[in-house]
Amino acid sequence: MPRKINKKRNEKGDGNLRYRANGTFEYRINYTDVDGTKKRKSFYGQSDIVCMEKAQHFLDMLEKKKTGIDMDATIVDIVKEKCKSDLEKNFVHEQGFYRNMYTLSIIKKSAIGKIPIADLTEGHIELFLKTLTDYSNSTIVKVYRHLRLGFKEAINKDIIAKNIMEIGDLRCPKSNKKDKKVYALTQQEQQRLVEYLENYKAPNGRNTYISQIMISLLSGLRMGEVNALKTENIDFDHNLIHVRSTVSRGKNDHSFIKEGTKTYAGVRDVPIMENLKPILKTALDNAKKNPYNLLFYDDVHNKIITTSQVNNFFQRTCEKCNIEIRGQHALRHTFATRCIEAGVPAVVLKNWLGHTDIHITLDTYADVFSSMHNDSIAKLGEYINNLSKLS
Repeated sequence: MPRKINKKRNEKGDGNLRYRANGTFEYRINYTDVDGTKKRKSFYGQSDIVCMEKAQHFLDMLEKKKTGIDMDATIVDIVKEKCKSDLEKNFVHEQGFYRNMYTLSIIKKSAIGKIPIADLTEGHIELFLKTLTDYSNSTIVKVYRHLRLGFKEAINKDIIAKNIMEIGDLRCPKSNKKDKKVYALTQQEQQRLVEYLENYKAPNGRNTYISQIMISLLSGLRMGEVNALKTENIDFDHNLIHVRSTVSRGKNDHSFIKEGTKTYAGVRDVPIMENLKPILKTALDNAKKNPYNLLFYDDVHNKIITTSQVNNFFQRTCEKCNIEIRGQHALRHTFATRCIEAGVPAVVLKNWLGHTDIHITLDTYADVFSSMHNDSIAKLGEYINNLSKLS
């Protein structure tokens, strides 16, 4: 038979404890809320110790609230605040901020996006991670990083005492979808594409994106970098393209010129090949006055040209050329592939492409490098055979 406890004040005088008719305990406390009002609250449990622990947790959380810590903050609240702070401090730019907000929206519409982070358990996170497998691997990785960031910030803000993302077995899930691979044009496809563009006549009043496609194909520039080129970036004196900016998208898909490129290594100087010179000279001759002094500008609609505009034209062109439809990023991959086939060292290609790390170059074009290794083995074998004939 459970022991009976009459209603009495506990030893510290913080509240009253009583045994209830249903066999549970109630611990009632008086406290002062954040706004200064006097209030009462009861805590229930199977033992007096459980009740007092609940009360102590509540009072601890209340003290944190009084010091300005939002104990009801969700992962979404915390990560959004951090992203805004990074934007204001120029750690990220407008494009990166709104990309983060899109990623955060995946968490926001889930159950864990509505529960205070202080109340989340490993079970909550595990269930959420299982729902991500229908997204691409790149999206899953971004969401997982946001989760880790949210818990790390919650620790820093003293909202939680332990980081379940660190101590648990909450690994980043894998997508059900296969990773999309961007393939380069074959040499024959590249020839068909170039011949088609050389003979293409744009309808009256239509923008033509031939020069942008050819520049990307013969320099490896990202299309956002091509569309952000200013006339002064074309340096024939030193035979270089100075890549200094890119076209980015901000709130409501608003396009703007971002000073700086996708990565810090993207700010670079790319050599101009001989067959690229006439294309650049023609583009300079045809450049029209615009607010940004851009080499390419949509004067029909008085706006910056976006990657999607060029991509739509490129895909129609691929259909006409009987080329399996690829996104315009295939132009950059084609340039890199031709470089590798020509024997351009990986470290040089890394700089031309604006990769931050040589491993990105090696990993991205691993198949191409492997095929060149096979050719090298054949050449080595031929060389060894010739040596044996000399003896």
